[in-house]
Amino acid sequence: MTTIVRNDDVRAGAPRIAGTRITVLDCKRRVIDEQDDPHVVAGEYGISMSDLFRALAYYYDNRDELAEREREFEHRRREGERRTRAFVTDENRIEEAE
Repeated sequence: MTTIVRNDDVRAGAPRIAGTRITVLDCKRRVIDEQDDPHVVAGEYGISMSDLFRALAYYYDNRDELAEREREFEHRRREGERRTRAFVTDENRIEEAE
């Protein structure tokens, strides 16, 4: 039976299917958020259906923690986009001044 594991050195410590880099949130996003067929997702990820559903069960058992992790990720993503826009805008100003 495959388990859900964490390792700070792999995928930033996100809970994932043992022996893979596939996180619980990867599975959740595909099956729950995008409503992809679980058989297709398992096939594309190269995991068993039981591994996929074990990851989804883990998600439901730990929803609050994982929702917080998603919020933090989204915040970091938006901040990165903001910094990138600021950088690109500054670079364009420099080019225009030359």
